Amino acid sequence: MAVITISRQFGSGGSEIAALVSQRLNYTYVDKQIIAEAAKKSGLPVGNGKIEFTEYHSELRSFIDRLLFPGPHIVAQVSVRGDDESSVFVEELDKSEALTLVRDAIHAVYQQGDAVIVGRGGQAVLQEMPEVLHIRMIAPLSYRLLQVQQAHGLDMEEARDLIAQRDRRSAAYLKEVFGIDWDNPLLYHLVVNTARWQPEVAADLIADAVRELAG
Repeated sequence: MAVITISRQFGSGGSEIAALVSQRLNYTYVDKQIIAEAAKKSGLPVGNGKIEFTEYHSELRSFIDRLLFPGPHIVAQVSVRGDDESSVFVEELDKSEALTLVRDAIHAVYQQGDAVIVGRGGQAVLQEMPEVLHIRMIAPLSYRLLQVQQAHGLDMEEARDLIAQRDRRSAAYLKEVFGIDWDNPLLYHLVVNTARWQPEVAADLIADAVRELAG
């Protein structure tokens, strides 16, 4: 009944490796859909629409803004789109609301077990829980640049800007909502440099660690 949390740098190939791990262990691969389930249970009018969870980064709120307006501020948004992809409902969440939604979703997955949770702050929410393996996926910038260029059809500078933007957003969101530094290696059982391993080998390494954890 083990659970794996995957934190990955953008362009590291972490999502691909996470999918391979879930296949090897026959675990459920969960990403943003866990937010959809939690949103439905929270009472938001989501119906059968397509749910998207967008994380905002705290740098959008300036230092002066924080001094002048110290109250709750928006850190995430739940959007619900109908079959025609037109937005039918938008709910903006402050720090407390976002934390509750994500925490409830991740704990529900943890209770079910046998899952790979990709992103969403799983390493923070389940940090002290038993039978959870926390993994961090990293890679050199040169490797990530090549991966992002190929995946998104960007030139070097466009890829560099996108990587920097995504890294800032993820780091700031995790710091804002969960109070963690996602680069802190002490949060993880394993930190995997994906440039050093083929995806299949990295997946085997993680799967073996899970089997050892499960005993």
